[in-house]
Amino acid sequence: MVYKILVTEDEPTMRRLMSVLLKRHNHEVIEASNGEDALALAIEHQPDIILLDVIMPGVDGFETLRRLRAHRDTEDIPVIFLSAKGQVQDRVEGLRLGADDYVTKPAEPAELLARIDSVILRSRREARRSKGLVFGLVGAKGGVGKTTMIANLAVHFQQSGRAPLLIDMNLSFGNLVAHFGLDATRCSLANLTVIPKQDLDLSKVQQVILEHSSGVRMIASPPNVPTWATFSTELLRSVVEQSAYSARYLFLDLPRDPDILEAISDQISGMILVLGSESSSLRVAEETANYLASLGLHDQLSAVLVHRVASEHQLIDAGTIAERLGCLVLGTIPYKPELYMRAEYEQTPMLLKAGGSSDSIIFEKISTRLLNYVDTLEQFQKQKTYQDRRLA
Repeated sequence: MVYKILVTEDEPTMRRLMSVLLKRHNHEVIEASNGEDALALAIEHQPDIILLDVIMPGVDGFETLRRLRAHRDTEDIPVIFLSAKGQVQDRVEGLRLGADDYVTKPAEPAELLARIDSVILRSRREARRSKGLVFGLVGAKGGVGKTTMIANLAVHFQQSGRAPLLIDMNLSFGNLVAHFGLDATRCSLANLTVIPKQDLDLSKVQQVILEHSSGVRMIASPPNVPTWATFSTELLRSVVEQSAYSARYLFLDLPRDPDILEAISDQISGMILVLGSESSSLRVAEETANYLASLGLHDQLSAVLVHRVASEHQLIDAGTIAERLGCLVLGTIPYKPELYMRAEYEQTPMLLKAGGSSDSIIFEKISTRLLNYVDTLEQFQKQKTYQDRRLA
């Protein structure tokens, strides 16, 4: 079969040799000499597959793959790493980031062509399903308003026609479902633990989705401790992966549990730290951000500030968070305890109440930045680098 292939290789001779080989077999070849050009060409040309070098100046292959997987127009394009780096740890890192195969240079021509065929056929067996963006939200500490924010963010997305799906990743006693007044007694994340791993697919995941009258859909946390359920790392990862095919936008209500965070880290398009305006919250946020960085999520990290105290007691602002955590602050939720407490008591998210219409502007700002997440974070990092240079 004939494919459109994007070859990304900074060494001109090697790039030319691969192009000649592929063109001899009638493939259409697009060439890029660096990671930034590769991303731009992939978005423009939508190749069937990308051959990606690892060692390149500037943006290396691993970072290029992260950006490809984080962009909605390129996240499903198959990628084969072609690199002289053949160590086991490099292969593992490449596959963990979402590469479909890893070939050590110099590759035998027949093997390379066979691997291209294999990866593309495997990809097409997925029927080119569209995979949604996955945003994980984790609180710097308990009580910062993370779940309240998720509920209202989901309502805003739903009202904007973007059809989100929520998953409460707390393995017991999660309260996301309570914000919508739904009952998870018979239908929760725990129900998926009894399904053999080879049978866990999109249809099984859809069977445990609860739907609110607003149209917001969610997979609830078990309302108690299910002694009969075993939540393996593989199960949690599969649930997130399959759920991402069920919605354009997937929001995960995450606990600060290292096992859970590590299990789903390679599924994340963006990780959002939710913290309050007190110094203790910022300290915990710094510790959490460092841990997320160890999972390879620093470049996907952003934050939301939720004011939980009156203005005279607010010790932390967005500028302080951006400086201390080194990440973009997506938005700030104002101090309105009576409004949010009433909404929680009535089990109706604030944006579904008449009094919450003015606050939708805040969630519109956050939503806009999430919809253009990769570009937004890249612009933030460029501005930060420019400011750092000026201060140096």
